[in-house]
Amino acid sequence: MINNPALRVQRRNQPAALIPTQQEVSILDWLESTGRLIAREGTESSLKFDDEAEELSELMLGDDPSYIDDDDDDNDDDDID
Repeated sequence: MINNPALRVQRRNQPAALIPTQQEVSILDWLESTGRLIAREGTESSLKFDDEAEELSELMLGDDPSYIDDDDDDNDDDDID
């Protein structure tokens, strides 16, 4: 039989032993303590979002005179069988 320290014999009628918890810090705490967690700067991204939102709202208004609603040929819609 191969000796594997990760495996051990437990009797069926005995309660299982509890696995001890390790007191390790979370990944977030580790990032903060090592200085690797960088705060986001919201000023530039919020300004970019405001510009994009304004651009989209201008497009959605529909005040574009170059668009012509040419749906005058309603009578050919009835010819579809």
